[in-house]
Amino acid sequence: MERRAVVVVLRTIAVSLLALLLTWLALPSPIGSLAWIPSPAPALDGAYRTNEALVSAERLYAGSVSGPEDIAFDKDGHAWSGLRDGRIVRLENNGAVTEVLNTGGRPLGLEHGPDGALYVADARRGLLRIDLKDPKVEVLVAEAEGVGFHCLNDLEIARDGTIYFSDSSAVWGIDQFTEDVLDQRPSGRVLKYDPIARGEPLVLARDLAFANGLALSADESQLFIAETGRYRLWRLWLSGDKRNLKEVVTENLPGFPDNLQITPRGTIWVALYATRKRLLDWIHPYPFLKDATASLPNWLRPETPRWGFVIEIDANGVPLRSLQDPSGEHIPHVSAAKEHDGLLWLGSLEGNHLSRLAL
Repeated sequence: MERRAVVVVLRTIAVSLLALLLTWLALPSPIGSLAWIPSPAPALDGAYRTNEALVSAERLYAGSVSGPEDIAFDKDGHAWSGLRDGRIVRLENNGAVTEVLNTGGRPLGLEHGPDGALYVADARRGLLRIDLKDPKVEVLVAEAEGVGFHCLNDLEIARDGTIYFSDSSAVWGIDQFTEDVLDQRPSGRVLKYDPIARGEPLVLARDLAFANGLALSADESQLFIAETGRYRLWRLWLSGDKRNLKEVVTENLPGFPDNLQITPRGTIWVALYATRKRLLDWIHPYPFLKDATASLPNWLRPETPRWGFVIEIDANGVPLRSLQDPSGEHIPHVSAAKEHDGLLWLGSLEGNHLSRLAL
């Protein structure tokens, strides 16, 4: 009798689990994904060897900033950042945080232009210009080729004032990164804008799986591009015999590349927002599993690894070294790594502080 009761209980559990599984698979999905087969994640050895170099980083402005995704330095050496609540702030050397204004959106990448203004890639509002003498927001452009910007992400400014910027997706917004990565219908673009002529932005590259960080080479002949959704970096030639040619610099990175920066050595700092997740790579070839995953509420989706990870690569994509915090307890989710005066500053899309490490 006891054995029969156990069998009934187990059968009931199995039927309930099967019903839950079938219900989950039948839920309407916000995406209609395509199959993609990623390469196996690289081994964490050589330049990627696990280490705790970031654990010794100094934490700055803790509790005074929320989501400082990028960092830019003005001619006086002050650090600037854009925060989750829309504020643009100057980070004072004495630990104070000075609010300059609020964009009313979500500022991500930012750079000081040769005209003294601050330019901002705002995920929700578009490409912005801020005259720091009389701070106010000017929207320079909010669409290209008739397609509105859904998630403006990063920008680089050439010496002549030309602005290069990335629009991560033509479909998904900043809060829908997971949907874009699962969907694998690349719609990210990289564009060029002349702030003097004030004309239509020119699309330089398209069909990128979440176009993200940008970095201009020192001679401004090349623009490096992070394609977050496919773990790789591109090089777009801006001049010379290869002008307009786009080529892969490095692929199969150990995580999702975010912002980039050219160092004084001509190498590139690559911030990894998160390391690879085996489950995600495993379901990429199976659209029905990805569609089902996208139908889950956020609290039921697998968590993003908190592993802090920054890579330095050369201009040919060869990894030279990495700085890590495997636990993610001290430095999680690095969105920007900016070298300035021998110090490496680290931004975080979701953190409540900035970090700084002596190199």
